Amino acid sequence: MVRRSSVFARQDVAKLMEHWTADVVHSTIQDILTHWDCLDLQDTIQWGWNPRLRTTLGRAIPGEMRVELNPLLLARHPGHVRHVLIHELAHLVAIRLHGRQAPHGGAWKQLMQKAGESPRATHNLDVRDLRRKPARRRRTGRRLPKIFWGW
Repeated sequence: MVRRSSVFARQDVAKLMEHWTADVVHSTIQDILTHWDCLDLQDTIQWGWNPRLRTTLGRAIPGEMRVELNPLLLARHPGHVRHVLIHELAHLVAIRLHGRQAPHGGAWKQLMQKAGESPRATHNLDVRDLRRKPARRRRTGRRLPKIFWGW
């Protein structure tokens, strides 16, 4: 598989950031928190782009009340930015309102549905060229001995 040129990736990321400026992201966060009646959390929630993320679209860091978004993967799929931002915000708000729970549990699902988003927890985007290591192969049931003698 041929890896995409970093020049193209930079151009895609630049386009993404032209559209999703800090003001646009802050406005989106404010709209969602208002919809969830949690506008008081607006000043505590931080966000940022994290180019070190590989195959995940984003992540929530509850201890820091921070959302990190993957600019490389989202640049390829810019239509997912709003959904990912809402998904990660829902984690932070669910934990703040209801304490620690299953990451994609009932409180999180309710917030996602209230925002009009699918409560789906994973994506099925092609990330093969973004992995650091090749994906593990599934075991076929045939096992080799751990120690080979006489080779």
